[in-house]
Amino acid sequence: MFFCKSRKIKKVPIIEMMLDHDGQDWIVSGGDLRIAAKELDDIDRQLEKALQPQLAKDKRIDVIMTSNNEMIPEWMRPFMNHYFNRHLELPLRY
Repeated sequence: MFFCKSRKIKKVPIIEMMLDHDGQDWIVSGGDLRIAAKELDDIDRQLEKALQPQLAKDKRIDVIMTSNNEMIPEWMRPFMNHYFNRHLELPLRY
């Protein structure tokens, strides 16, 4: 257990999205938002731009990307939670 004087822990908004692949592009979708790109890095950057209004208000957002089970071969599915789900903290720090 950690103690500190007057530190207030602010709740960070969490957005849950689905991560998929169509054979060419990575696709992330959730609510009214759908973004597709060849590289995951491009998805991250486009997602940060798309969520800019909320990011300006909240200062930080956590995005949980859960992979679509159908994109993963059946023999590999026991390992999918470890290898394919993503947690993205916005704003990006790279």
